[in-house]
Amino acid sequence: MNQNHFWNLLAKKLSGEASAAEMAELESLVKAHPELTFPAQHIADLWTLNDGEKNGEAEEAFQQHLQKLQTHKGNAATPQKQRKRPKRLSWIMVSVTGVLLIAFAWFALKNNGTNKSKPLAQKAEIYTRQGARTKLVLPDSSVVWLNAGSRLTYEPDFGSSNRNTTLTGEAFFEVKKSSLPFLIHANGVHIKVLGTAFNVKSYPNEQTTETSLIRGRVEITLDKRPGESIILKPNEKLIVSNRLPEGKKKEQTVQPIVVLKELTRVNDSLLAETSWVENKLVFHDESLEEVARKMERWYNVVIEIKDEGLAQLHVGGGPFENESIEQALNALQIAFSFSFTEKGKYITITR
Repeated sequence: MNQNHFWNLLAKKLSGEASAAEMAELESLVKAHPELTFPAQHIADLWTLNDGEKNGEAEEAFQQHLQKLQTHKGNAATPQKQRKRPKRLSWIMVSVTGVLLIAFAWFALKNNGTNKSKPLAQKAEIYTRQGARTKLVLPDSSVVWLNAGSRLTYEPDFGSSNRNTTLTGEAFFEVKKSSLPFLIHANGVHIKVLGTAFNVKSYPNEQTTETSLIRGRVEITLDKRPGESIILKPNEKLIVSNRLPEGKKKEQTVQPIVVLKELTRVNDSLLAETSWVENKLVFHDESLEEVARKMERWYNVVIEIKDEGLAQLHVGGGPFENESIEQALNALQIAFSFSFTEKGKYITITR
């Protein structure tokens, strides 16, 4: 794939200059190369910046970069006068140029030297930042939604010789049927499916890893219970404890705590476990500490709870869809007694 062409298409899309054919081509390239999702998203984030001072700096940096390129090529002639670009387009082009330089340097190093053997294939990685959710299509046509602060990696030759993935965070999968098993590895929990829809939550700072089955069938094995397998049926959720409760003996860590439950229905059309896929934030019988972590990822903030007893208080609420974090916290205050203060992205909760 010509990466220069890809970034040019992305720049046209962000500046509103891409044709329908170019938009379709860009979508096709992202589907064929999901590893480009994160850098493309990073550049899109930069595009949303409206700081006029930064845009002015970007314009100057872009022009300096053009002059350096002319000098590097040994072109003694005076460069032709460039048509002035809109400032926001210049800002995005500076970011694109930086990514391209890194990509070109990587290709140059990879192909340099006397060793002409084929380089080892690299794993593809897709990451979703805090406060965002991402939908992507894998090479086998399976669809994945990544929740905030999540990372998905998959093996080389995915879809042709294997369908192996590793998840950190939370993702909802709609797996395309295939003779190749689809495998997800998440914090000592291994999920095997052939074609189904399910949710996996496995954040490294949380006490449990959860697998929630919507339809189909999944087979789950655990590192700490080799030789055993658990089959989930639709509307079931498997919860595996990542850490023992306080006061438990260390030797008990050989067998993790495993709980099988039904999914939590908020209303006729909404499940608590998958509400985030529909951009709805739901809390159901969760400690305020767990709620705070959810809100940190959802709103890209930092929340500190000053009282341990308050942190363990179980709360519920939602669904929140278009509410700000202030509105969500105010709604929770109606049923639960606490106060909060804000300072930028930092929120402190007290009694």
